[in-house]
Amino acid sequence: MSIYPRVTLYDHSYETFAIQYLASTLRMHGFPVQIYYDCSMNKDYLGQDFFLTNFFSYTPSYIAEKILASKPDVVGFSIITTFLRLLNPIIRELKQRKPDIVIIAGGPHCSLAPAQVLENRDIDFVFVGDADISLPEFLNECKTRSVDEIKAFSVTRMRGIWNVHQGLVIERGMGPFMADLDRVPFPEKDPYYQKNPSLKIMYTATCSRGCIFSCTYCNSNTLRKKYLSCGHNYFRIRSVKNVMEELHMAREKYNPSQIMFLDNLFAPGKKWLREFSEAYKREIGLPFFCETNPNVHTKETMKLLAEANCTLLQFGFQSANEEVRRTVLHRRETNARILELVSEARRLGMFVSIDHIANLPGEVQEHLDEAIALYHELRPNWVNLGFLQYYPEAEIIDIAIARKAIFEENLHEIYSGDFQSSFRLLSKSHLGDYY
Repeated sequence: MSIYPRVTLYDHSYETFAIQYLASTLRMHGFPVQIYYDCSMNKDYLGQDFFLTNFFSYTPSYIAEKILASKPDVVGFSIITTFLRLLNPIIRELKQRKPDIVIIAGGPHCSLAPAQVLENRDIDFVFVGDADISLPEFLNECKTRSVDEIKAFSVTRMRGIWNVHQGLVIERGMGPFMADLDRVPFPEKDPYYQKNPSLKIMYTATCSRGCIFSCTYCNSNTLRKKYLSCGHNYFRIRSVKNVMEELHMAREKYNPSQIMFLDNLFAPGKKWLREFSEAYKREIGLPFFCETNPNVHTKETMKLLAEANCTLLQFGFQSANEEVRRTVLHRRETNARILELVSEARRLGMFVSIDHIANLPGEVQEHLDEAIALYHELRPNWVNLGFLQYYPEAEIIDIAIARKAIFEENLHEIYSGDFQSSFRLLSKSHLGDYY
């Protein structure tokens, strides 16, 4: 391998922050890195199940050819469960064309099911947890050691990087924790904007990592518990100053017309939000979108968001039935609180979008009737309907098994990424017919 291994990171759909941040981090450490951005329709989670999807998608062979054209020594993937079955053929094609290429994988699915991911022998190393520190460390080892030598490292060396050696999975725990997000360089955007210039219209950013809540269906809750077992608080937030510096850079370099904050939970603390609102209004002023949880907001914080020029606010309610939210989803907000916040947001001029999950364990027709009635009363501008997706180790799996919505024999399909619901009503699976 070259003195500085050449790295190509694969990304798809609507930008992955992990890939963007890691590309910037590797560049900061002096490693030559490229991003291959795949715009295929089947890599868009809202489009992958349409019957014409494959006509608007690259084949694994084509993608592998384009990736290998950059002559990488290492190719990296960030994997979420819903895309694992689409990425495996690309990985297989890469190994068939260049057997000595090193395939690494990280992301939520790898952090939650590393041993299962390594059942695919075409994947050489799996990164568990944050890779901001472990990935540069790994590549430094690649400068002077062979892949086989690195795979033979003891479990106490190279924390967070798992592999198979002599038929056994070498488990190295969680990777080093990136506690201070202000130390992370700004995400790499250029490859995306070069491939699709329209993306520059809406600059995407994130102010935090993780979430403070315990929703049973969400990867963040499962990862939060893993970090807590290692003594770390999974939720971290950047300083307002650091966020403003990135947005100043973005406005000068890309001239976006709006900002989209894609945090799992935007601004859960009133003190941070007040500082952000004042700084953003004074220094940036562009319309912005964010997603948040009703349990962290009041009329006062709604006002702070509106004053900062939040024009689209997305709430995740997921069910209109309070008992379902409490017993199935572990969410504590009441319908009265939801009504109050949505009404206030709309009064302040914000466009309101609501997430709703269909096909929850134990769902009956009455629950759907309640949803229609609640949303008729709320009058949000938009309701995002999606079908429940099961992710490795999510608490809702046990709830679903207990309610006979799924069965033990489905677990392998969940961990392998093959047990999926439709994301759209118009789909090959026809799951939407009932709804």
